[in-house]
Amino acid sequence: MRNGWYGLAPLAGAFLLGLVACSSYVTTVQPVEDEILVKLVADPVMAYDHPVRLTGQDLTAILQHIQVEYKAGWLQNFLTGPLKAVPLFDPELLARIVPPLVRAFEEANEHDRVVFYIADRRTNIRREVTSGTLFVTGQLMHISLSNFRNGVDVIPGVPAYDRDSPEIAVAPQRFSVTFEPAEFVFNRKPGFVQEVFGAGPPSLLVDYRLFLNSLSRHADLGSSPAGDMPRP
Repeated sequence: MRNGWYGLAPLAGAFLLGLVACSSYVTTVQPVEDEILVKLVADPVMAYDHPVRLTGQDLTAILQHIQVEYKAGWLQNFLTGPLKAVPLFDPELLARIVPPLVRAFEEANEHDRVVFYIADRRTNIRREVTSGTLFVTGQLMHISLSNFRNGVDVIPGVPAYDRDSPEIAVAPQRFSVTFEPAEFVFNRKPGFVQEVFGAGPPSLLVDYRLFLNSLSRHADLGSSPAGDMPRP
């Protein structure tokens, strides 16, 4: 069958050229631009403790302590050791994304979760995408990260699926989401399926009220929790 396919290739090529020549269909590649989007996604089945009123300083203090750590394979672990964790948001990005997140938390109702999407232009046809979900239950802030600097190529005629569905990973990634100081992390043991197969995006639960109260208490004392934890 291999020879048959090779023999048909010129005929197939000529046929396709004829179709293109007779067709008026034209497609263009939309230019890749930097973009930050924040929206509310309603889920009538869920019940969150929204709205939540946070100052920009409070939310910055929370988000700047979230880090992402890529999971290295055994060979890389052997050669270089564990990969160093990196901040989820750098200071410049934090300054841009915090205001719309604050507004979203204020406007959300009990069924709305907050979804964010960040596109970082790399070339005219490629972007890196960071996206995820935030919501609050009780005094716990849930942070779920679907993509972290995940590469997306622009394909003519194909919708921007990463933009339309920011809660879905555009390509497989292996990373975990952490928070420092770890004493404010609510440890919830993953289920068997998630633990073995990695089902669901990496997520984190932070006792944000306890964390913010600790910041205020240590600010009054002229120090910061966990030693030299930075202030926003």
